[in-house]
Amino acid sequence: MTNYTAEKMNGVIPALITSFNKDESINKEGMRKTVNYLISKNVHGLYITGSTGETFLMSPDEKKKVIEIIVDEVNGRIPVIAHIGSIGTKITIELGKHAEKIGVDALSALPPFYYGFSNNEIHNYYSDISHSSNLPIIVYNISHANLMDLDMLKRLASIPNIKGVKYTAATHFNFSKIKKEIGDSFKIYSGMDEMALSGILSGADGMIGSFYNLMPEMFVNLYSNLQTGKIDEAKKIQEKINIIILYALEKSGYPFIKMGLKWMDIDSGYVRRPFINITDTDMEEQIKKELKILTQKNDLSGVKFLETL
Repeated sequence: MTNYTAEKMNGVIPALITSFNKDESINKEGMRKTVNYLISKNVHGLYITGSTGETFLMSPDEKKKVIEIIVDEVNGRIPVIAHIGSIGTKITIELGKHAEKIGVDALSALPPFYYGFSNNEIHNYYSDISHSSNLPIIVYNISHANLMDLDMLKRLASIPNIKGVKYTAATHFNFSKIKKEIGDSFKIYSGMDEMALSGILSGADGMIGSFYNLMPEMFVNLYSNLQTGKIDEAKKIQEKINIIILYALEKSGYPFIKMGLKWMDIDSGYVRRPFINITDTDMEEQIKKELKILTQKNDLSGVKFLETL
């Protein structure tokens, strides 16, 4: 039985990485260590087996195993939202039933993609998921799977169990429209790390992102400042975050996050191919040198992983 209702799933929710060993097997202890590290930094929930978790590089059985490990380690301390989406409805429902049985608190699913599915087909996909589960479901709206417009979101919100949307796009002006036309109880999670500040100010209930794994303290502080009306302080934190993210994305995304966690003795492991690992390469040493310079030029104090340099 779930420990948390959708109403309680707010705040800073890392899109959790999946830890792999060098041979690409699941790094169970690395998963557990990462979970405990993030909880120690006061994050408000976890979004697991999503894009950041390299979901599309895992088999269904591997995803099930990862969900089992995470739910066991979290042990009810914070909400867990499991992403189960795939192109096929059958596989998605199978993963959802397993995740519900294991004890996650909510499900999320990317809409079916690649084949250019119609709105009716997307609606039926979410309806089928909803009718197969008792858990709240978070729709995933992202450009990689073609952004859905407000009319489509309204249509999906009428399906039982659809309780919110993970909205990964820069069009935050839509948040007020969504709340007004669907209702305040429909949850909005801002999905762009570089625009966490904008997302919350625009009306999002929480934020889900990749770099929360690497800099949880920065996003928690940003959110806390916004909750107490300290917008200028939050803005300064967002500016620091963005300097780091923009640099990291020039090098890589997920490999950079895992490398930075390793510097803090968080065994986050390796990325799966075709991603290219940075850890244990000459590039890692060059990145350390460049980050030292970046830190000095921009006063990136308070960023824990940079304090290891």
